[in-house]
Amino acid sequence: MVRFDPRTKFVVFLASLAVSANSFNATALELYSFVLCAMLFFCGKKWNAVKMALMLGLAVYARTCMEMQATGAKIVVTIISFLVTIFLYFFPMLVSLLIITQTTRVNQFLSAFQAMHIPTKIVIPIAVMFRFIPTVSEEWNGVRKAMAFRGMSLEPSAIIRHPVKTVEYILIPLLFSCISIMEELAAAALARGMDSNKTRTSYETVRLKAYDYITIALFAVTGIWFFAAGLVTGGAA
Repeated sequence: MVRFDPRTKFVVFLASLAVSANSFNATALELYSFVLCAMLFFCGKKWNAVKMALMLGLAVYARTCMEMQATGAKIVVTIISFLVTIFLYFFPMLVSLLIITQTTRVNQFLSAFQAMHIPTKIVIPIAVMFRFIPTVSEEWNGVRKAMAFRGMSLEPSAIIRHPVKTVEYILIPLLFSCISIMEELAAAALARGMDSNKTRTSYETVRLKAYDYITIALFAVTGIWFFAAGLVTGGAA
């Protein structure tokens, strides 16, 4: 397992934002997405990496089939192609976010940001956000199990048939839980002294290694290249 520095993962995330927003080449986008799946695999999340790679492969296959579809239900083909394309463009951001949230602890992030001398006003919201995402996932599983005990299905067909019940019994409890979670995480951050101006100590030792520098260089160049290509394409349009 490769232990990338949190700063490396953050650069990968920023590069993924640039790629998702400025990629006009489907092949390059798909290749970049598979590289992210490989990075997630080497970070220790092998099963998640395999699942994401399979999802990406199915999306690419579905889009290829839609492009080869010459006859038939044009509206259905157009809608499916649109949804698959949106998924492919958001895929790099999703995988890079998984790399950050699933392979990095909050104290590692704090130590890395402190080493970069980032202001506390920026560090606290970022730390709360990254801790918020897995906590909401756990809360969603709790809501799903509670609805299953009450005989409510979360299948897409059931949600389409009963959208009002979905909002009333699922989304509203989840939103109230999210508000409570945000307040608790913010209070926990303040209780740990994150708002203090003094330098915090940490058990975590963050240090950029050779493979971190190589990864940062590769992804930074890739992100800048896609961003520049997007500006040129947008200006030409």
